[in-house]
Amino acid sequence: MTDAFVETETDRTKSKWVARAYADFVKETGRSRTTERGLFYYALQRDVSDYPICGGFVGEIRIMRPYHENDGEKLPKWLGKAKAQGYVPDDAIIDESLRELTLLPEQAGNLPCSVEVWVNKTSLYPLLIPVCRKHNAALVSVHKTPSKDALDSLFCRAAERQTIILCLNDLAPNAAFFAANLAAMIAKAKPQGCGSDIKVKCIGLLPEQISTLKIPLQKNLPQKAPMHQNGSDKDEQERFKKYLKSHSLDPKKVAELDALEAHHPGGIAGFLEESLNKFTCSQFPDNEL
Repeated sequence: MTDAFVETETDRTKSKWVARAYADFVKETGRSRTTERGLFYYALQRDVSDYPICGGFVGEIRIMRPYHENDGEKLPKWLGKAKAQGYVPDDAIIDESLRELTLLPEQAGNLPCSVEVWVNKTSLYPLLIPVCRKHNAALVSVHKTPSKDALDSLFCRAAERQTIILCLNDLAPNAAFFAANLAAMIAKAKPQGCGSDIKVKCIGLLPEQISTLKIPLQKNLPQKAPMHQNGSDKDEQERFKKYLKSHSLDPKKVAELDALEAHHPGGIAGFLEESLNKFTCSQFPDNEL
């Protein structure tokens, strides 16, 4: 009985900290939903020493200190406890889904081309829906790489007019080349005789955006992040190493789109809004990363 009580008290202490961090996020940003990693990056940049390190006696708090990147490994646990105890709304923090999802615009936009936003991190999908609807852009969320069905649907949509795909992805070995790999997949899967004109471009995260947006680089990602669980093969690692070194960045570190939730005024949605407001079809003439 004692052990259970101690665990409950510790859970309650940590859960209340999660609730404070979430409440501060809502108050500061005006946004009520984010991803688990988005909350992590927000907590990481909070200028307050309130993260409790609990002892073994009924959840006693031994010290209070600033949140640290190493604490991120336990965030899924404490966030789950906070939700279970009602400290954080169930739908406030978006869970990672492995399902492929597509949102189609209700009407064609005013541009002479169709615009699609593809993201290979499914937890971000709900945050991007309002922006894509506003700009009459399709939104496609995939896990790592698109399925054959996703590509076939793309070819059908692109049959009548030029289509521009704007890609969002983490800056990590098995994610940084999402746009380039997608372009290669489209070229390979394109049906014979298909006249579809499809161009692909990465709009973030790019190495040059790291310093501009003050995106923190992380050495290790929590195991729960499915995109990075299995690591990358040697070729991907070498490709990533060359890519980051050419921009004077440490290739042993990675940057996540979720960091935009804390380091862009409008979060990931504001980042996309800004990108789409600047967009013209003539901006992206080549399938280059």
